[in-house]
Amino acid sequence: MQPLEVGTRVLCRWRDGKHHPVKVIERRRLHSGGPNDYEYYVHYTEFNRRLDEWVRLEQLDLDSVENDVDEKVEDKVTGLKMTRHQKRKIDETHVEGHEELDAASLREHEEFTKVKNIATIELGRYEIETWYFSPFPPEYNDSLNLYFCEFCLNFMKRKEQLQRHMKKCDLKHPPGDEIYRSGTLSMFEVDGKKNKVYGQNLCYLAKLFLDHKTLYYDVDLFLFYVLCECDDRGCHMVGYFSKVIYLPFAEKHSEESYNLACILTLPPYQRKGYGKFLIAFSYELSKKEGKVGTPERPLSDLGLLSYRGYWTRVLLDILKKHKGNISIKELSDMTAIKAEDILATLQALELIQYRKGQHVICADPKVLDRHLKAAGRGGLEVDVSKLIWTPYKEQG
Repeated sequence: MQPLEVGTRVLCRWRDGKHHPVKVIERRRLHSGGPNDYEYYVHYTEFNRRLDEWVRLEQLDLDSVENDVDEKVEDKVTGLKMTRHQKRKIDETHVEGHEELDAASLREHEEFTKVKNIATIELGRYEIETWYFSPFPPEYNDSLNLYFCEFCLNFMKRKEQLQRHMKKCDLKHPPGDEIYRSGTLSMFEVDGKKNKVYGQNLCYLAKLFLDHKTLYYDVDLFLFYVLCECDDRGCHMVGYFSKVIYLPFAEKHSEESYNLACILTLPPYQRKGYGKFLIAFSYELSKKEGKVGTPERPLSDLGLLSYRGYWTRVLLDILKKHKGNISIKELSDMTAIKAEDILATLQALELIQYRKGQHVICADPKVLDRHLKAAGRGGLEVDVSKLIWTPYKEQG
């Protein structure tokens, strides 16, 4: 049989044992097979690109092959009845986060990053499947797996190289100042200007799990806040957020209200409350700076979900406890959340009305309880008494 063409749409058996609609993105000949033996890189049209993968011919239902599917047909296929759990999984993975790109730039981005170049990484005690393409240096083009030192984030092609490196690496935590410790959790502030290689390696690593992220090779103007779980072997990275240092005289600087540029919780640590902890931490830093904060856009799909959950929970907790009227400005002063984010959150919850030229918050206790229940549990609490930190400008 002739190999399938790039662009072919077909049903493919996924890890749940069911067949799902896919589009063939790329193909490559199998080394051990005949001239027509290929494997195919496919995109599951129901899901986010992080689930794209190489599959063998036997996973494809060849009776369902369609070379030219019009979009209405695809809508029919992806509009099949789903369980609530399946729908939640798709909702969580379907927002792409490329709103800032025009059509030509989006096509260029997707063409350049269409095939994952690294399949798995080893980081500490975890082997992690990657989600997206990351532009590692050309000498790593032939590497499907990479081995990271979990402390300095140097990466190698072979396990033996990592083992040799670990005997010489004297780091047991990120190369920065420990600004928070509570129980086994620590936060380190790493200055990109003082630790360029670490900052660049962190960006390479993060890009494997963030589709929308722009990779900055110049990390001089970034501060990285690296969250770790600590034990007797050292401090093991759980996730991080970065922010651009606000320097009025610099050519490239953050709008003063941005308190976060990029956020990532590594896959083994997701769904444990660390994402919301990182968000809460960024706002605690904003409070210490005496400023309101907002994340840089676009947010990744999971980042947006975490922020919506955080804003909802923080605002509803205040509204529930507060007696009498409260304004958006007062909410912003109390939480360091930007007024526009507060307004958007309350509008999405239908808790705000526009009367006589001004916004009025409607805080019915039963409605607040219902929304709080829907928002789910909060993340880990930031114990502000354990935060020992001076804003960057004051450090300077």
